Amino acid sequence: MRVRKKVDYYLITAILLVFGIDLGVFLCSPSLAVPIIWAIASLSIKGWICSWNHHHQHCKFFIVPWANRLIELIMGLHTGIVGEAWVLHHTLGHHLNYLDQSKDESAWKTPAGRLMSCLEYTLVVGIMAYPLALNVGKQHPKSRTKLVQNIALTLFVLGLFCWINWVNALIIFIIPMVVLLFATVYVTYHHHAGLDQADPYQATYNITDRWYNFFTCNLGYHTAHHLQCGRHWSELPQFHEEIKAKIPASLYKEAGFPFSWMTGVERAVARRSRKMPSLY
Repeated sequence: MRVRKKVDYYLITAILLVFGIDLGVFLCSPSLAVPIIWAIASLSIKGWICSWNHHHQHCKFFIVPWANRLIELIMGLHTGIVGEAWVLHHTLGHHLNYLDQSKDESAWKTPAGRLMSCLEYTLVVGIMAYPLALNVGKQHPKSRTKLVQNIALTLFVLGLFCWINWVNALIIFIIPMVVLLFATVYVTYHHHAGLDQADPYQATYNITDRWYNFFTCNLGYHTAHHLQCGRHWSELPQFHEEIKAKIPASLYKEAGFPFSWMTGVERAVARRSRKMPSLY
């Protein structure tokens, strides 16, 4: 199957592998403990898949439409965000309106102009994610139709899974989908909150940590992404280098655990290797 960028084969392989394990555990688990352990253990990689799903909605993996719809179904079952939801709520909503908090679909201000707490933002934006996506779809009926179809198909698949084994379906699919939908919203709070700016170079936080950008596929280069959201994720570091002089130093953040810990370990190993005497 042809992809737009060969590097996406790695993401697609990981997505299909995780889904294959999901199905294997769902269908063949000998005890309740196995799906619980797998659901908890897989949350991290499904969290990374949330960012890959985001990238896919901006720049599709495949050239063939049906293949994109299929991978979107699978990623929706991983993340709780079905195909076209990112397009409407995020690309055609937030990306156009993030400099105006009175219009932003991911607004971090209340209508009264108060800065929301992270928890308040997560609950409000998470609960309203699909209603707002459908509302944006009124101006984009073709995209809205796809979203409705994808919601219906996802609910059908979940219903089928529940008919087969409702307990495993709840543990492996439904609960992680809800958790990761709200976790995705929680993460987006830290991209923009508090930056009420008209200048796009000052309206977004960035994370340049190598490990964070490895696992999230360059989500940390957020200013570059907002300036050219149609760029493939693999091209964002290069674009960031072109514009970084325009981004204030205060708009760079630490990646947080576990990525900052991984970077710290990497640096410590590098320092130690430089201090070790040569054997030659």
